[in-house]
Amino acid sequence: MERYKPLVKDVSIYKEIAQNIVNPLEILREAISNCHDAEAKNISILVYRNKSSNFTIEIQDDGKGMKIDDIHRFFNLGDSNKTTVGIGEKGLGTKIYFKSKKITLCTQTKDNEAYKVVMKSPWESLCDSVLPEYIVERNEVKLGNVGTSIMIEDYVIDNPEKYFNFETIKDYILWFTAAGSFKTYFANYTELHKYINNMQIAPRIFIEDRILDLKEEIAGVHQFSQPQENPKEDCGETIYKRSINYCRHFGPYHRATNIDGSYVSFQIYGTISGVNCRKNIAKLRQGETLKSRFGIYLSKDFIPFTKKVNLITDPNFHHYHLLINSQAFELTADRNNISNADDAKVKWVFDEAKKIINENIIPLASDGYFRIRRSEETEYIIKEKHRKILERLESFNTIDNLGISELPIIKKPDNESQVTLLFATIMSNEKTKHLIKYISKIGHYSHQATTDMICLDYDNNKILVEVEYKLSNIFKHDHPYKTFDYVVCWSVDLEINEKKKISDGNVLCLTKENDEWLLKYGTQKIIPIIELGKIINNLKSVNKEII
Repeated sequence: MERYKPLVKDVSIYKEIAQNIVNPLEILREAISNCHDAEAKNISILVYRNKSSNFTIEIQDDGKGMKIDDIHRFFNLGDSNKTTVGIGEKGLGTKIYFKSKKITLCTQTKDNEAYKVVMKSPWESLCDSVLPEYIVERNEVKLGNVGTSIMIEDYVIDNPEKYFNFETIKDYILWFTAAGSFKTYFANYTELHKYINNMQIAPRIFIEDRILDLKEEIAGVHQFSQPQENPKEDCGETIYKRSINYCRHFGPYHRATNIDGSYVSFQIYGTISGVNCRKNIAKLRQGETLKSRFGIYLSKDFIPFTKKVNLITDPNFHHYHLLINSQAFELTADRNNISNADDAKVKWVFDEAKKIINENIIPLASDGYFRIRRSEETEYIIKEKHRKILERLESFNTIDNLGISELPIIKKPDNESQVTLLFATIMSNEKTKHLIKYISKIGHYSHQATTDMICLDYDNNKILVEVEYKLSNIFKHDHPYKTFDYVVCWSVDLEINEKKKISDGNVLCLTKENDEWLLKYGTQKIIPIIELGKIINNLKSVNKEII
C-alpha cells in the first residue's frame, strides 16, 4: 500500500474546478467519457445510500481498466494521455469528483493488474488548502472482472436525490454524455474514424436507482423523435391536432475542407417536431421549458455541450432539435462553452452550417411542419370566430330591452361602445336630441385617443367628452381631469359627495345640483355628468303619459 498526492502547483486550482461545476450531473458526463475512452461496451450507473447512509454514486464499466500510470493521471491535474483532441484532452474533468467525502476506485486490466484506490475527505482537505492524498493498493485479480468502478460518496450538494434520480440521470445521459452521442449517424464517413473512436458502436447503459427502486437498460445513443410526417390527430389538443405529433429528420450533413493546412469538418443532424415528440425525449428539470431545452446545440465528440442561438433567426427555433458537431471546437475548462469562437476554422464551420440551415433545413420545415401548423391555426381561428358569434347571439337574448320606439337601438348598453352608439343615436334623432344638455353636435370619436370625443356646445365651442359605461370607470382609467369637460355614461354608480382620486392625483367630488350630477375639483373645474340611463327612463315615463 502506497500513499500519493496529486501533482499540482496550486491547491486552489483543484478547489476552483470542483467548485465551479455548473450542473452536479456533470460528474456523470466525465465518468461516462472515461468509460467510453476505455472502450467499454457496458456502463452501469448506480445511486444509493450506503450502510453509513451516505449518498453514493457508482459508475462501473467493462473497459480495458487502468494501469498505475492511468491512476495517477486520473488524480493529477492537466495530465492526460489522450492522443486525439477530444472533450477530455486537458485532464481536468475528474477533479469535479473531489467535491465529495470519499472517492473509491477499483480497476482491473486485461494484463491482470488490479488496484483499489481510496481518497478520503478530498473536499474537506481542499477547503483547508491541503492536497488530499490517495492510497493505492494491489487488489485481488478476479476472472471476468476487467474494467473500472468509481464510487463517489456524499457529493457535496443539498438534496442530492433531486439531481441524481432515475429520470434526471437517464435524461442527462442521453442528452449530454458520450452515452448520448449521435456519432453512429455518421459512421459511414470513414475520414471521421481518425478523430472519433468506435464510430459505429453505442454502449449499453444500465441505470439503477436503488433509492426509488427503479432500473432500466438503454441504448447509449442520442434521442431523436421517430420520423412521422403524416401524423394522426390528437383529439385532446385544441389547435395543433396533427402537428403536435409531427417529426421530420434532417441529415446527416457532413462538410469538410482544409484551412491553414489542417483538415476541418463539421456534421449536422436533427429534427423539427411538435410538442408531444419533444416531450417524449426530454425530462425537463424544475423551471426548465421546452423552449429552453430545444434549439441548436454545438457538439464535440458528437456530445452536445452548449446551445448556439444565433445560427437560426426563426423565432420558432425551439421546435428544432439540431446538433452541430466539429472537432475544431475547443472547450472552456468547465466544458460548457466554446473558447475559440474567433478561430478561422470555427468561423468557417458556423458560416457553412448557416447555409445548410437556411438553404436546406428551414425550407423543408416551412413546407412541412410549419405549413401544417399554419393550416391548423387558420382552421382554429375560423372555428373560434364561429363559436364566438354563436355565443354572442345566445347572450343577446339575455340583454334587457331598451324599450324606446323612437330609437333604432333595441338593447340596453352593457359596454362603453354601446353607450357611445346610444349617445350618437339620441343626438341624431330630432325627437330626442333636446334631452342632451350642453352638447350640440358630435365632432370626432376615437376610442384610442386620450379623450373619446370632441364635440361642440350650443355656442360652437369645442368641448372634450369622455364616455364610460359606469361613472366609476373614469377613476380606473388613465384620465387626468384636464382631459375632459363632460362625462357621458349609462349609469352613475357612486354615492353623492363621494370623493375619488384620478390618475393625476387630483380628487374629484360627486355632487348633485338641480337634479344633475356634477364632478367638482374645488371651484376650479365643474364637470357635468350626462347619465343616459336616466334620460331613457324619463323618455319612457313621457311615452306612458302620452299613451
